[in-house]
Amino acid sequence: MLTADVGRYRPAAQAVTAQLVRRWQECVRAGIEATQASGEADPALDADRTAAAVIATVQGGVTVLLSTGSAEHLEAGLNLCLDHLLV
Repeated sequence: MLTADVGRYRPAAQAVTAQLVRRWQECVRAGIEATQASGEADPALDADRTAAAVIATVQGGVTVLLSTGSAEHLEAGLNLCLDHLLV
């Protein structure tokens, strides 16, 4: 939630936020690649694109959670990501 809010106000803050999201995506991608290497995830998936989808799901799900008090959307989105990822 903070990254969505901070990046709106100043170019410098947006640059920092973009770097944090890029780093987060790199970490998620590395986890996906490790899961692919272990044979637990579909090796045909684009790990970077899947990482971007996971991050978008978390960000959107947390926004809905904070707005409604319900984790239903976050859980549903993450379940879909995992269903897509895991073999």
